[in-house]
Amino acid sequence: MKKGKVNHDEVENYWELINYNIHHISHSELKASLILTAYGIIFGLAYDVSTEFPIKNNLLYIFYFLIISFISLTIISIGYCFKTYIPRLNNKLKKSVFFFHDINFHYKTAEKYSKKLIKVMEDERELKLLLAEQSYINGVIASKKYTNVTKAIKFMIYSLSALFSLLIFELFA
Repeated sequence: MKKGKVNHDEVENYWELINYNIHHISHSELKASLILTAYGIIFGLAYDVSTEFPIKNNLLYIFYFLIISFISLTIISIGYCFKTYIPRLNNKLKKSVFFFHDINFHYKTAEKYSKKLIKVMEDERELKLLLAEQSYINGVIASKKYTNVTKAIKFMIYSLSALFSLLIFELFA
């Protein structure tokens, strides 16, 4: 690969892979937002009806156990939602003109950044290398976000099971 000749079709494949990972990042964040919204609705409803259910003294410990289970599982689920929004970044890679974090903290002026970007865009090997690394970074971020949102969903199912158990307990106790 000669400097100055860039195969745009090959480079486009790298961008498609980067965009594929960004798509998964966006979906994970959307799912986390929907989970937080659902919890907001649940807590709003719980606040509205919380004083309407009388509890028998001999069943108070079961009630407290179910409440504590629901709240604990909810906190864990919400924690994973927040982890979905804040992935840990790998700072051990080469500085890249495509990575927003490096642009902000490594290239101190627009002039330095522009010179490096032009140089990279003219060198096909360097361009492909940096795009491959960016794809790797986005893939790692997408994987972490997907893992966290999957855990958030799992704990949400557990917390809703505890909530439904609590409602059944309240109805039949």
